[in-house]
Amino acid sequence: MKKFMKSNTFYMIISVIIAILLWVYVVYEVNPIYEMWVRDVPVSTINVSELFNEGTLKINGENKDVLTDTYVIDIKIRGKRNVVSSIDKNDISCVIDMITVDKAGSYTLRPSVDVSKSNIEIVKVSPSSIRFDVENIQQRDLQIELNTVGELPKGFTFENVKFSQNVKITGADSAINSVQSAQITLDFDSLKTTDTEKSLKIDFLDKNGVPVDDTQFNKTVEYVKVSFNLFTEKTVSVLLLPKYKDGIIENTSHNTVELSVDDENVTSSGGIELRVKLKGTANALEKYEQGKTEVYTTEIDVTNIFYDQILYDIEAAPLVGNVDYTELPKVNVKAKIIYRDKNP
Repeated sequence: MKKFMKSNTFYMIISVIIAILLWVYVVYEVNPIYEMWVRDVPVSTINVSELFNEGTLKINGENKDVLTDTYVIDIKIRGKRNVVSSIDKNDISCVIDMITVDKAGSYTLRPSVDVSKSNIEIVKVSPSSIRFDVENIQQRDLQIELNTVGELPKGFTFENVKFSQNVKITGADSAINSVQSAQITLDFDSLKTTDTEKSLKIDFLDKNGVPVDDTQFNKTVEYVKVSFNLFTEKTVSVLLLPKYKDGIIENTSHNTVELSVDDENVTSSGGIELRVKLKGTANALEKYEQGKTEVYTTEIDVTNIFYDQILYDIEAAPLVGNVDYTELPKVNVKAKIIYRDKNP
């Protein structure tokens, strides 16, 4: 032991212990002046104009989140070490007075900082001042334009297009003024022949046709449903039949009026087979392609027909279900009186 106490190692250990004791003495007994940064101190605001809550004004640009609870700054403080070391961001109040911020413009405000514990000096505030821009909020109504790209399936046309054609955008002047137009784009290459509608996102474009950042403003709709028909033409066979108005087949004398197409090829049902060209959707035309579909003339009122006669150029009635004639057929219809007592 005596040998160890006389060794260099012993004296080195004693020196370290003495140094530690001196450091503890200086730090906690002498208590020197000490500086420390307190990071991420939350900033609160007072006297905020109601125009911000009403949506008339908005802070944009640098420090645009100054009115939110997320805005923070850093504070450097000085004081006795034992006091300074016990302080955190909850002991510091940082406030910005917004009393002068009541219209559009650029503002630079200095935060007011206060520490809850005494004998603490504020050495530095970073940033020392807060700059932000205030803009007016405006609304604009835009007409939505439909743009088409690509090519339709061969033999089809794009018709009966319907969609909501207006969108309202709301935001700061700088954002709203950057918007020149609103556009939706339909890619013909993506369509199937049976498609009848698509939901398309609105693109907001500047004066050069370049999309703008639409997260900077609010819009009443983001997607637009576009309904349409893809029409094609087919030549098919149909059986055209005369049609009675309201299903009444007798005249006011209670005699039956028999109607039939005036043609040598008239069928037993009184109609005639025709080859016609139809225009419609693929689904609507399918049933006409499968066989001779019965179609009808416009309604014929027989209540005042009292003798045999020919009704000239009776048109075919419009078809239903997204299909129609490319050229409306016309036929002559023979009206024959069938007397009840068979004695005219």
